[in-house]
Amino acid sequence: MASIAMDANDNSVGDITHDLASLQFENALTEEEKKYLLLRKRTHAITVSFCAQAAYFVTILNECRQEIVELHNPKMIKSSKFLQDSQDKNPVQVGILGCGRLGTHLANTLLTYADVAPNELRISTRRPETLGDLQERGVQCFHNNALLASSVHVLFICVLPSQLSTVAAEIRTKISSHCTVYSFVSAVPITRLKQILRATHIIKPEIIWSLDNIDKPWNNSLSISTTLEDPISVDVTCPLSFNKSDAVISTKEKLAEMIIYSFVNMCTQLGLNRSQTLCIVNSVILGLPSGREHVTHFKIQHFTRKLSETDSQPFPKFDMTTVAANETPLTKVIMKNEEIRKLFIKKYKTIFDKFYYWKGIKQVKN
Repeated sequence: MASIAMDANDNSVGDITHDLASLQFENALTEEEKKYLLLRKRTHAITVSFCAQAAYFVTILNECRQEIVELHNPKMIKSSKFLQDSQDKNPVQVGILGCGRLGTHLANTLLTYADVAPNELRISTRRPETLGDLQERGVQCFHNNALLASSVHVLFICVLPSQLSTVAAEIRTKISSHCTVYSFVSAVPITRLKQILRATHIIKPEIIWSLDNIDKPWNNSLSISTTLEDPISVDVTCPLSFNKSDAVISTKEKLAEMIIYSFVNMCTQLGLNRSQTLCIVNSVILGLPSGREHVTHFKIQHFTRKLSETDSQPFPKFDMTTVAANETPLTKVIMKNEEIRKLFIKKYKTIFDKFYYWKGIKQVKN
C-alpha cells in the first residue's frame, strides 16, 4: 500500500461536540436557518462519493498498468501483488488542479485508499504553502497549472466554476493526448468542458438527490476517510449500487460506463489489441481470474458495434464526450445485466476492503 497512515488532520473520532448541544454549530442558528442544515449532509455525501469514485478509478488504472507490465514481462509476475516492487508497476501519475476543501480531501483519499505513492501525486494550487502536511509526506505542491496538465495521466479539476475559464486558458494546449480530465466543477456540463478545454477525454460524475432521501441515515460529522471505512457508506457511492434508494445522494450509472471506456482507451493507448484489452477489463474491473472460462463477462460487442475481423486489432479510441451524451453498446449491459453489476460492485468495494485488511494487520502489530 502506498500509504496506510491516516492524515494527521483527519478526525477519525468524529465530532467531539456531538453530545454537547450548547457547543454544536446548530445551537447558534435560528429555526429558519436550521432548514438549511440538510445541505451539510448532502455536501458531505457528495464529497465522500466524489473521493471514493476517484480512488476507485485511479486504483483500477494502476492495476491495469501493472497487468500490462506483467503481460510484457511474464517473469515479473509474483505470488502476491502486494509484494511487487513499486518501480515495476509503471504507476499512474495523478494531478489535482485546485486544492481547496475538495482537493485536499481528494488528495488524502488517493494516498490512503488508491495505492498512490506521494511521489506519484502532483498538486497545482494558488497557495501551495498551505499544503505543508501533504508536502511533508512527499507530494509535489506548486502553482503551475500548465506544467501539471502536461505531466499527468489523470487530471482532477477541483476549482470553482468562476475560475474555470482562466484555468482552461492556461491548460487547454498542454493537456496530453493520454491524459484523462476528471472534472468536479459544478454546474459546468461536459459539453461545455469539451469546448473550453478542447479535449474529448473527459469524465464528469452526475449526482442525483431528492428531498425525499435527505432524512436517510448519514453521519456528516465523520471525516471523509473515516466514512469510507464503513462498507455500507462505500456501497452507496458506487454508481452501479443496488441500494441507491437508501442513500442521501446517488451517482448516475453513466459514470461507470465512462470509467470503463476510459479504461479501454488506456489499454489501447498502451498498445493492447482487443483480445488483450478484453482480458484485462474482465480481470481488473470484474475481478475475474485470467485463463479461465466465465459465464458472465464483458465481450467485444459490449463496447463497439464495429466488430473487427480479427481480435489482433485494437479498439477504436472512444470519445468520452460522445459516450456521456449517448447510449452506447455498453449502456444496456450496465443497466440490464445484473450479474455484471454485481461483479462491478464487488470489485469496487474490494478497493476499500484492501485498506481495512492492512489497517487491521497494522493494529494487531501495534
